[in-house]
Amino acid sequence: MKNQYFKYIITLLIVISFSACKKKTDTVSEKKAPISVTTVAVQQNDMKEYLTFNGVTQYQKKENIRSNVTGYISWMKFKIGDNIRSGQTFASVRTKEQDALKEAVKIDSSLSKFVSPITIRSNATGVFTVLNVTANDYVAEGDVLATVVQPKSLVIQVNVPYEYEDAIQIGTSCEIILQNGEVLNTQVTGTLPTIDPVAQSQVFLIALPDANLPENLNVQVRTIYKQDTSAMTIPKTALQTNELLSEFWVMKVVNDSLAIKQTVMPSLKNDSLVQVKSDGLKINDLVISEGAYQMQDSTIVSTKKQ
Repeated sequence: MKNQYFKYIITLLIVISFSACKKKTDTVSEKKAPISVTTVAVQQNDMKEYLTFNGVTQYQKKENIRSNVTGYISWMKFKIGDNIRSGQTFASVRTKEQDALKEAVKIDSSLSKFVSPITIRSNATGVFTVLNVTANDYVAEGDVLATVVQPKSLVIQVNVPYEYEDAIQIGTSCEIILQNGEVLNTQVTGTLPTIDPVAQSQVFLIALPDANLPENLNVQVRTIYKQDTSAMTIPKTALQTNELLSEFWVMKVVNDSLAIKQTVMPSLKNDSLVQVKSDGLKINDLVISEGAYQMQDSTIVSTKKQ
């Protein structure tokens, strides 16, 4: 009887001991390791949000050189790209009547003044972009022989959606970004009083009288839309949102180990930063920039600064 009682006590002690060990093991296994994340400090920056539009270069002033007689081009030395001054001789034209007078001059020398080719002069100063004739070509009176553009009349034509009519006006400062990366600082100089019926956009003009650019060059026109010189900013990678883009938050790190969810309201944005407004966030607070995706509130973390 004593032996059975003793065996019962021993068995009970073993069961209790095993249960205690199992409970301790489960508790240890439930304790999760901290999540490694990268943090960055909230900063104050001068934030600018830009509007960017497509533009194209155009020459506003083009002049056509026309023939004032019917005949044959007897002299013309210009080629496309050459410069010409107003009043300078462009070409000479000889007529059939002049060719007929060559024989008469042998009889009456006083007719020699009528044999000289007729001079055609340029009525504009600029650069040839079109040449329609060469030497010995036949031309009729009124034919367009060449087109001269005036480089000082170069403008950029920008189509701006009417919804931004308050943001763009004559005198607005802007940047012209060329395809080679060069940036020209200038301002809007004019506008056309019409709206495209399909695109509902208005044409604005930016004069570039000193720029040496070809016509029909596509460029980007950028202007400041909104600005805050003392914006509280975070990297774009630190901002999180739901699927509907109706809620925004960051994971703020406190005591270098605890990540808490902090609701924010985003505002201005640029390529890398976003302005946020929040009562629970201030300058120099640490927020998670990497590793916070789908992280729950009050998560234990181990941090490293970016």
